[in-house]
Amino acid sequence: MKLKWIGVLLGCALLPKVYGAEVAVPDTTPKDTASAVKITYEDPRDPFEGFNRVMWDFNYLYLDRYLYRPVAHGYNDYIPLPAKMGVNNFLQNLEEPSSVVNNLLQGKWGWAANAGGRFTVNTTIGLLGVIDVADMMGMTRKQDEFNEVLGYYGVPNGPYFMAPFAGPYIVRELASDWVDGLYFPLSELTMWQSVLKWGLKSLHARASAIDQERLVDNALDPYAFVKDAYIQHMDYKVYDGNVPQKQEDDELLDQYMQELE
Repeated sequence: MKLKWIGVLLGCALLPKVYGAEVAVPDTTPKDTASAVKITYEDPRDPFEGFNRVMWDFNYLYLDRYLYRPVAHGYNDYIPLPAKMGVNNFLQNLEEPSSVVNNLLQGKWGWAANAGGRFTVNTTIGLLGVIDVADMMGMTRKQDEFNEVLGYYGVPNGPYFMAPFAGPYIVRELASDWVDGLYFPLSELTMWQSVLKWGLKSLHARASAIDQERLVDNALDPYAFVKDAYIQHMDYKVYDGNVPQKQEDDELLDQYMQELE
């Protein structure tokens, strides 16, 4: 399952409206005995929230609980750390050439050279990337995807989408993921090799998120928590950690302060 829950704090308020889901409380008079709770969704980032929540329940309450989580814990507990890191390093090394191109398209010459140097060093000295020798030499891994290139040039995230079996996406990512597979060596992989690569990367990512399970499980609204975390994570990647503050929030605060005066 594709999970990116790490690095974002949960913010919540004890109000009827929780993360865009507004709960209308029914009339409690004796005449209104058949009223039901009415839920409306107002998050403009998530126009398919009704469908997405159904997929979230399927992914989180069933697939993750009874399949992904036990497998991830077994992988984390019984596979030696050198083996886990070696396989993950090998898979990550396959994506360095596409990162070179994506950084060049953004004018990030230093990071493009870094990705090219990492691929050269790790493929040769690092035994096809199994050993991250480049990191030991001070070349930190930073891999940009083509959807980040689009975001860099102003293409919006698009609607949030919860895919069955796979997890959260934004539409910009769904529409552009295939581009990174056009570059060597990813272009040389067969369909089944690509599926195996995706599965092993997802397993490693899920095992890496074990420490964050309690944050999600204890969240007031786990669906909204993961959605906010994922969208913030995507923005963080596009802006290389320097996400600009939204001017709309500042304008609303100024307006509120003027009303108080």
